[in-house]
Amino acid sequence: MACAQRRSGGRARDVHGLGGGAEDFCRDGGGVGVALTRIAICAFAGPETAPLQQAQEAGYFAEEGVDVRCDVATGSIQQMIGLIDGEYDMAMTAIDNVIAYDEGQGATTPRNRADLVVLLGGATDPRPLIARPEIRGFADLKGRRIAVDAVNTGFSFMLRQLFEDCGLGKDDYELVPVGAIKARWAAVRRGDCVAGLLGKDDAAQAVADGYTRLEADPDPWERYQGGVYTADRRWAAANVEAVKGFIRAMLKATDWVLDPANAAALPGLLSRHLPHLFPTPDSARSAAAELQAPQSILKPGLPVSLEGLRVVLELRRKYGTPPAALGPAEKYLALGYYDEVAG
Repeated sequence: MACAQRRSGGRARDVHGLGGGAEDFCRDGGGVGVALTRIAICAFAGPETAPLQQAQEAGYFAEEGVDVRCDVATGSIQQMIGLIDGEYDMAMTAIDNVIAYDEGQGATTPRNRADLVVLLGGATDPRPLIARPEIRGFADLKGRRIAVDAVNTGFSFMLRQLFEDCGLGKDDYELVPVGAIKARWAAVRRGDCVAGLLGKDDAAQAVADGYTRLEADPDPWERYQGGVYTADRRWAAANVEAVKGFIRAMLKATDWVLDPANAAALPGLLSRHLPHLFPTPDSARSAAAELQAPQSILKPGLPVSLEGLRVVLELRRKYGTPPAALGPAEKYLALGYYDEVAG
């Protein structure tokens, strides 16, 4: 592997009224004259949530008989505890979190026993590894602190494999759990940590400000299944029509987001719901263009990659603690609802 760097000069609370850019993360799409099944969902804010927001704003969820209310995740621990202990019905999260908590390897211990299943694929959004300007290569990470969401879940294992491939031993660095992307970026800027996985926009700004992007060849993200929509197995079985309605609405919304005919409207959707991420028209247009590009983080039909899931399982078998006998990939999937909808 080649390792390099690049440089340059309710159940859920409604997010309406929350400050700091979370406001209107998922705005109500208007009601219809029938009772709707409420679904409380927790998701990390980012361009990958565009189908979720389009389905809400355009009324696709209401058409399917569901009222989806969204909360912004501040970190995977908060998100997964909320899901497993009943604050949320669904979550959009990294698939490794599903496996970790199902197998008792989560970053913390919820009150309830986890029995989560994947209902629908999400986005695999590569997280660039950004380091402080004084870090010129992977060797400079020795003895340093690396900001992560959680040490034992999410993308931390892929990061550990990346470091190993680039010549670092497990005792050469310290993983420090600080939370979601914004918290990681803040920790790196303050100097509390020297590197962390960031979102594309923060990473681009960081590189422009003189920070270092550390890269490897081949790119470890190419074979990785990242984001999924997950729910408790029993909740899904008890709410079959709501689950299928959610999936139908999401597939319709994903088609809308990816359709070039909506290129002019998509930036406005991002600006309305994610103003803290896309504060200018240019930033929203750039993000919209990336969503509709051939290498978009969103794929038609929101599929789950079995190969990508097996990569996640391989990493968890290698690095997960305490040791657990992980199941086959299919153990963590409940795609029958999807199959009924998608045919």
